[in-house]
Amino acid sequence: MTKTQASRPIVPATFFVELLLPFAIPMLLTAALVILVGESWPRNIPPGSGLKVPGFGASVLTSLIVWQFITRSIGDKRVHKMAAVICGVVGLMGWPVWSVGVLPSVNGFSLGPGVSVRMTLTRTEITTVSRSRAFNHWAWLRPEVPTAGVKAGRYFISEETYQRWNDQRPSSVTVTISKGLLGAQIVTGFE
Repeated sequence: MTKTQASRPIVPATFFVELLLPFAIPMLLTAALVILVGESWPRNIPPGSGLKVPGFGASVLTSLIVWQFITRSIGDKRVHKMAAVICGVVGLMGWPVWSVGVLPSVNGFSLGPGVSVRMTLTRTEITTVSRSRAFNHWAWLRPEVPTAGVKAGRYFISEETYQRWNDQRPSSVTVTISKGLLGAQIVTGFE
């Protein structure tokens, strides 16, 4: 009696490169937005108004579309399962890219009316940008009225605003917030 071996699945030469598309697509879209749009669309999202859930949905959808595209002409179910697992893992790697790269820029494409909110300035801080000599400037803010529609937390501010607030030491500041295209709030100004 001889042992029968399962035949080795045959996949196209580009198969493994195509499995990286769930991560490559949001990276390429982010790069395109940086080049084509730059800073003309506001993208400074306050704490508690992130795009994590829509980012996860975009990641899952991208993974499913790529998996369907890759396996459309392959009949071997083993390849389908392996491609599903790899697309899922690579898609999870793309989730933060969707959430902090592509979607905040798209959210800033169209803004609703601005609302001014008085907030208490708790403190300011500086962090270094990864692998750089540049700095990010932050302000810890808390709404003066708990029902203001914004949450307390660390807000990204410009270096100019950081310097002005450190010189003046205001106890409260005004933050202007608008709703973006995808429903997330966007900080459009500080006073």
